Amino acid sequence: DMYTSRMNERLEPDVVALTARDPSLSPMYADLSRLPSSLLTVGTADALVDDTLYMATRLKSFGVDVDLAVYEGGEHGIGHFGAQEDEEMGVEARRYTLEYMKGRLWGK
Repeated sequence: DMYTSRMNERLEPDVVALTARDPSLSPMYADLSRLPSSLLTVGTADALVDDTLYMATRLKSFGVDVDLAVYEGGEHGIGHFGAQEDEEMGVEARRYTLEYMKGRLWGK
């Protein structure tokens, strides 16, 4: 991927070979089975949408309870910062996140 290739350009080949698949550095290779329930929020206009969808699939494959909230047209940080923070979609994303957290922390 583009992130790994940029990292590879900056590091010595030996270092890359040792660290690229190190599970302590990359969730792509880690055992995720002990993680708690997770809420992943992403917009379809977010550059990290594919990474988020992949991570949701990976978490589920390890038996982690995952709630994936996808917002059509949402940009990176939807509901938490950026241009869409106070738009209807951003307000809804923030409301949903807070409700999720309340439910997990206080059982509400």
